[in-house]
Amino acid sequence: MALSIVDQDVRGSVTRLIAALGYAPTHAQVAASLGITVADVEASLDRLHTTHSLLLHPHQRRVWVAHPFALSAGSCWVQTSGHGYWANCLYCALGIAAAVGSDAVITTRLGGEGDTVHLAVKDGQIVAGADLLFHLSTPAAHWWDNVIAACASFQPFRSEADVSDWCARHAMPRGHVMTIPQLWAFASDWYGAYINQPWRKRSLEEIRTLFARHALPEPFWRV
Repeated sequence: MALSIVDQDVRGSVTRLIAALGYAPTHAQVAASLGITVADVEASLDRLHTTHSLLLHPHQRRVWVAHPFALSAGSCWVQTSGHGYWANCLYCALGIAAAVGSDAVITTRLGGEGDTVHLAVKDGQIVAGADLLFHLSTPAAHWWDNVIAACASFQPFRSEADVSDWCARHAMPRGHVMTIPQLWAFASDWYGAYINQPWRKRSLEEIRTLFARHALPEPFWRV
């Protein structure tokens, strides 16, 4: 299914309004921001959901996830000077910091378990948490099989040994491990223009080019 310019403008408006409000906008707010009808917004949301451009709640036209933002409590909390935001994984949490262009403190847990850690972004640089690692268990081609579960399988760790131990204890496949500076560069490249530029859905070729730019290895990153 092809997205129209209006559909993509709706996605962009949803993203910008979440950034400004700290929570999901109403359909009327999105409609008013674009000068279209609520019915137009609702039809666009259906198409955006179908094309994996955002995620709606089951059986409802309410936005559940508009990456990088989560609209229900996720594994990460992103605190900026103006707002706090939920994110479903650290990749999205760093993406929020990049998208809003703000200093941020991110609170999350190692392996989604008991040890809380904080990362910080200041003046566009990681200034706390840069020594951590980020492990993605679910390959890129399968993220949208169940995007909530995929995000839950992306977790920070202190060491490669901790990654291996976590995978064994939870019967999770070992995937790709990135440093936090690598993850920040990738998240910034993917999400950095989401607020300040019109939102446009990337083609597969554009996605592959972006992955290659960050030396993300196949087969894990093959799409």
